[in-house]
Amino acid sequence: MCGIAGFISLDGRRDPAWLDALGRTMTDAMAHRGEAACAPYVSACGTVMLCATRLAVRDRTDAGDQPMTDPTGRITLVHNGEVYGSRSPAPPLWPRRTTCDTEFVLQQICRHDDPGTALRPLDGMFALAWHDTTTGRVVLARDHFGVKPLFYTVTEGALLFASEQGVLLRTGLVTPEVDPEEFVLRSWIRMDAADDHTWLRGIRSLQPAEYLLLDRPHTRTHRYWKPAAVDDPIQPEEIRAAFDRAIRQRSVSDVPRAAVLSGGVDSTAIAAALTRTGVPLDAYVLRYQDGIGGSGDDVTYATEVAGRLGVPLTVCDLDSDRAAALVPVLPTRLMRPLLHGAELAMHHLYRTIADDKNVVVYSGHGADELWGYQAGRYFPVVDPYAPTYIHGRHYLTHRLHADERPVWAALISWMAHELDVDMTTVTDRVWERTLDEYRALKTASPLKRGRHHLMRRFLVYVNDMVDATSATFTLEDRPVFQDVTLTELAFRCPEHLKDTNQPGTHKGLLKAALADLLPDSVRARRKQGFPSPADPGYTRRLTELADALGTPFGLPAPPTALRAELGVGEWMFLASASAWTGHLTQLATHPRSHREPLRPPMAPAGPAPRGRP
Repeated sequence: MCGIAGFISLDGRRDPAWLDALGRTMTDAMAHRGEAACAPYVSACGTVMLCATRLAVRDRTDAGDQPMTDPTGRITLVHNGEVYGSRSPAPPLWPRRTTCDTEFVLQQICRHDDPGTALRPLDGMFALAWHDTTTGRVVLARDHFGVKPLFYTVTEGALLFASEQGVLLRTGLVTPEVDPEEFVLRSWIRMDAADDHTWLRGIRSLQPAEYLLLDRPHTRTHRYWKPAAVDDPIQPEEIRAAFDRAIRQRSVSDVPRAAVLSGGVDSTAIAAALTRTGVPLDAYVLRYQDGIGGSGDDVTYATEVAGRLGVPLTVCDLDSDRAAALVPVLPTRLMRPLLHGAELAMHHLYRTIADDKNVVVYSGHGADELWGYQAGRYFPVVDPYAPTYIHGRHYLTHRLHADERPVWAALISWMAHELDVDMTTVTDRVWERTLDEYRALKTASPLKRGRHHLMRRFLVYVNDMVDATSATFTLEDRPVFQDVTLTELAFRCPEHLKDTNQPGTHKGLLKAALADLLPDSVRARRKQGFPSPADPGYTRRLTELADALGTPFGLPAPPTALRAELGVGEWMFLASASAWTGHLTQLATHPRSHREPLRPPMAPAGPAPRGRP
């Protein structure tokens, strides 16, 4: 894992010394994402600056440092994440100088003029940026699933990008502003990455399987991969072969490794497969204390699995004191309010893993979205031409919130009214954004379309949350199931084969493929969600915290009747939203530690300065 950032001028050369200083400011802001940073790359043409912090997972020598340039000096690359290989192997273009994946990616890019052709066969998780000095173009790219984030904005006659939104704000070139309508919309849909917008005005998120091409004066985005949706029954043996390949690829590491072990199908199979290949692991399971939520029997199952595998297990206890203390802190990392208790759990879990000197951690994120828990109930999985009363739009605007989460709906509707935001406009936009990815998959199957929406929206929300919390502690999370070959099998498979809706059949096909890795108790374990916290003391603590921080945007206090209905989730949202908006105000006042002028100066006329590799 690394952090990458950069500045690409759209209207002319900049002063090289200013670009260098900007790059150092951005790498300083990303220090938690890596162990060290080299000098930024500043192009000879004076229009491009690329920088990175590096967490060396493979080849920890200086040879793997970034930015990295090919032997001819044509292309310079910065790279966040981990690329394990290519599904279209080819001989190296030059004798390898390192064993790290950055040089492998650099060779792939140098091999193809078309970025999509270079990116499509890559196996791994990545965010990339490279400058081609021959053509002058710059490319930004994100992996197939959006495991690694990449944010960008256009300002001051330039495009800035970074692995984290906070890095952009720290430059002083980007004003931290919240658009009220976007705030209400993202709060309404809650646990879903709506599209390429973010919670901050003007900052965009590059989407999964997309690259952005800057070929001055043009800037365009392209999608380079999409799973094919066909009904072609697959056998457990095919799934198992793809899973074993994914495990082999992700088992390579020169640093200590750990695994999240909940005692469910996904995490158990990963831990068992890794130990069979001889990978030394420490296992970790989260336990909620004080009735603040979570699955109550994870520890029981994880203890059984760890004992069978012979791996040490650490139980990470999250109590109400720790959870409440994180509520005003985490929004400054996530760059949004808290929407789900999982953010608190992930942060605490990753802290414990990092404290034990682990660097790589394996997780099962993505298995549910691809192989489980969809049985026709996730929006908008009904036929778009069906009658309105069973239509996805009706579900989104009526049942999803007004019926299933009425208190949340009442709170957001009240905030919309106070912010002068029209809720009809918001729900119309929710429908349009949701339908965009729902219809993007060319299939008549509403279930496959719904699955595609889950992968392109909800899973991206999870990935962003995982990256923000793990990167805080300089960890690399490797989600084994977010593998292109496995995913293409999942979209090829008829949906009814994954789950017959009979007791004990949840993810039945995946269980059959991984049967020898799973104890009988894990195969028979029922799928569990995340129960709402039931401790009134925790609710009272969050209420007091929200009252102390004040209402977001300086709004009046919620009406007495509404206030009486609010639960843990609503109070956590209000408190974290206030803490987040307060943090944005501080950033707007004191964005940078250096004293460079806000407006990037144009370079004086004359010979272009020499670039630095």
